[in-house]
Amino acid sequence: QGTAFQTKVLTEVAHKYLHLIPEKPKADVSKQVLSPMPGLVKSIACAPGDLVAEGQEVCVIEAMKMQNSLTIAATGKVKAVHVQVGMTVEDEQILVELE
Repeated sequence: QGTAFQTKVLTEVAHKYLHLIPEKPKADVSKQVLSPMPGLVKSIACAPGDLVAEGQEVCVIEAMKMQNSLTIAATGKVKAVHVQVGMTVEDEQILVELE
């Protein structure tokens, strides 16, 4: 029913010096599949050199006894697979990368 807003509450000193701190550049993740949560890699459905289509499953992560299918956001050629089956991954770890 309402509108959500993101806000920051700063101390007076932090606000005074905020303009001196550069903002972190946002990483371009359009050609990467990142782990959405910590978990265990159960399967990998692609290899370097494979052509993948947008929405195609590239791997499955198990977290809290639930299997989560991860899909690719763009069509392209797989540049690298950074994980192996059985590997534990962290939140936002790069799993698959496109060229």
